[in-house]
Amino acid sequence: MRPQLEGLRDKQFGVFTTAQARIEYTRAELRARLHRGEWVPVFHGVYREATVQPGPELRVEAARLSMGLPVLIAAYDTAAELHGFSVVERNTTHVLGVQLSRSKHLVVHQDRLDPTQVASINGVSVTTPARTTIDLARTLNRMDALATLDAASRLGLSSDELREELTRHHRRRGFRQAAGLIDLVDGRAESPMESRTRLRCIDAGLPHPQPQLEVRTPDGPRRLDLGWPEYRIGLEYDSVAWHTGMHAAARDNVRHNHLATRGWTIFYATALTVLHQPELFTHPIRQAINRRRVESNGR
Repeated sequence: MRPQLEGLRDKQFGVFTTAQARIEYTRAELRARLHRGEWVPVFHGVYREATVQPGPELRVEAARLSMGLPVLIAAYDTAAELHGFSVVERNTTHVLGVQLSRSKHLVVHQDRLDPTQVASINGVSVTTPARTTIDLARTLNRMDALATLDAASRLGLSSDELREELTRHHRRRGFRQAAGLIDLVDGRAESPMESRTRLRCIDAGLPHPQPQLEVRTPDGPRRLDLGWPEYRIGLEYDSVAWHTGMHAAARDNVRHNHLATRGWTIFYATALTVLHQPELFTHPIRQAINRRRVESNGR
């Protein structure tokens, strides 16, 4: 890349406009680089090099340049990416503004915004963590909304901050959903799927499970994704990343044998059952809890 365009690219998170490229390149040279795949369009009239990853900072800057604005504020999913608590993977950039988008991959929200609800991350304007979290808690489906709330809490956002921000969203779409989910927030959840699994249990009418429950065994402490210590019942989310591999079965068998010697019953959930068939784990857990209650009352 020629020096002047390289300098502009480096100041703009790796993107540049057609007009900027045309300072040092002819139209034929620009088209040739696009045809060879060396340069890749991001949004209308804005490009990146093929070797540059399109992270959130790059995409927001590309949107700003494409819309010809001095400042553009990242919001919703894109703001969550920048803050580090995004739980959904989307190929879409979300910003606040009034202009219509020319791209299906760029969503412009015409939301009201107080100056106190704006922060800056690495030079990118973004809605504050609290504003971002409540926006998503209102608009995502319930499982993703709770996963977002838990993730934000894990990074230090308090329930009081969330409730204070929520007051600014009264009468907005999804206000009741967000208000109800704030009472369920638990920053101990270590993954979005653990949060979704916990919500499935709560929605099934089970007692609220404790995330990341530590159980002491003769072989040392063991941690369960979710648990009901009063009933000695645990629930593990069976993720592919953790429960596959050469030694996975042996490791898990030994681990759960130690729990069994302490009177614990362990159930399992998978992505399929959490997302589509939660009754396959919530119903057996309910039965086990009822049995433990009967056993306890019979003593």
